[in-house]
Amino acid sequence: MLTARSGIIASALSVLTQVTRRLVGVVSLIILARILTPEDYGLVAIALLFLNFIDVISSTGGNSYLLSREELSDELVYTNWTLNFILKGSLAVLLALSSFPIAQYYDDPRLMPIILVLSLQSFIAQLGSPGLIYKIKKQELGAITKWQITSRFVTTGITIGIAVIYETYWALVLGQFMVTVSQLLSGYVIAPMVPKFSLKNIRPQWEFSKWVLPQSILNFFRSQLDAMFVTVTFEKAIVGGYNSMRYYANIPTTMFINPASGPLLTQFSQFKNNPNYFEKQLQVVLFFMSMITAPIIYLMNAHAAYVVELILGQKWVEYSDLLAIFAFFTIVMTLNNILSQIVMLKDRTRLLFGYSIFSTVAQAIMFATVDFASVDKLAEYKVALDIFSVGLFFIVVIWAFVGKHAFFALVAPLAPSILTISLSGHLAFLVIPTVDSFLTLAGHSLITTGLFGILQLMLILSLQNRVYCFTYTVKLMMPAWQKCRRMVGIV
Repeated sequence: MLTARSGIIASALSVLTQVTRRLVGVVSLIILARILTPEDYGLVAIALLFLNFIDVISSTGGNSYLLSREELSDELVYTNWTLNFILKGSLAVLLALSSFPIAQYYDDPRLMPIILVLSLQSFIAQLGSPGLIYKIKKQELGAITKWQITSRFVTTGITIGIAVIYETYWALVLGQFMVTVSQLLSGYVIAPMVPKFSLKNIRPQWEFSKWVLPQSILNFFRSQLDAMFVTVTFEKAIVGGYNSMRYYANIPTTMFINPASGPLLTQFSQFKNNPNYFEKQLQVVLFFMSMITAPIIYLMNAHAAYVVELILGQKWVEYSDLLAIFAFFTIVMTLNNILSQIVMLKDRTRLLFGYSIFSTVAQAIMFATVDFASVDKLAEYKVALDIFSVGLFFIVVIWAFVGKHAFFALVAPLAPSILTISLSGHLAFLVIPTVDSFLTLAGHSLITTGLFGILQLMLILSLQNRVYCFTYTVKLMMPAWQKCRRMVGIV
């Protein structure tokens, strides 16, 4: 049986992988953004919009289905692999055939070869080893972590080399292609398992996936309606700025938050039939996520202009307001990730479908009725509507699967994070009134996060006997505290 310790180790390895890959990615982004133009990014963003579309509409939730099972078998794994190959492989071929009309629609012949390469990338990705899911299920992530980090260094170096030598948007395209190839090869090294076509377990998997597929399609439109609207309304440079700022704003979520919450589905599957313990563990997860997201959102919003100038260069500064706006999208992504895992754990994917319908229709109405004066205003409306939608989804999920009695216990520990980060940021500005250099940025960020950590620690210690997540946090801290005391005693 998986233990809390194995869950913590798995989370740590996941975070390590994502942090390393993202740190390498940030370095490459700094270089690429200073070589390439917003228009280059806009051109590739249009092509990626179609790649993401076929990826999302063919998402069966197969890995989530397998991870939520108490035991795995080869037939379960082979069926999942076969289903993915048929759906995603067919759509990759269809995308390749659509490359010419897409280029014609946007009146840009450069799109056709880009889409053809991305189609090949999508097809190749489906040929990976089915055996990786066994490693993930057992939370044996050490080898996966090493290979992913190594491949990231190699492919990033090649990508930067192409950009420096040729100064072309093809660096972005070929970089993604090489990442896919390296992941394919590493999968067979880490968990060699020859793919086998099998549909023996298709019925139960399809019962799970038949609501995930339409929900995935709706999710795509829910998350990409704004990008689609921007591509047909604004010039390519604005498209590049919009998509880039949204991507950069999502980096902290993909680097820290999603990896940390990734093993949740595996951990929760052990306790889904124990409502009391499930509620307590959910409180812990929400509290930890608030501890991570609060400083990320505040610092990204407060220092967007200087961060963009420092990292990307002066030509991107005009889009920095978008980064400040998209910082709040961290709330949406974090809650979506946690709530979706809970719903899939309970095998109630129909609820996810309903949520996607509501949020997609709401956005469609907004884009059809609101006259956006600028791309910044569009971003503000988009983020505000998404926060409202995920808030309603939170209420429904907690009411259905945990109980209305749990609302206060789950939400109350989150409120102090908002208050303490605001107070910490205000005090930091009293010490460093202006952030106009790397040193002042680093100083202000350290003061803000330091004060935030101190205030949260004071709250945890004062209420540790009253709030479960605070009690749990203190227990996690005790071994490190005792070790420090022993070290001090030795000295």
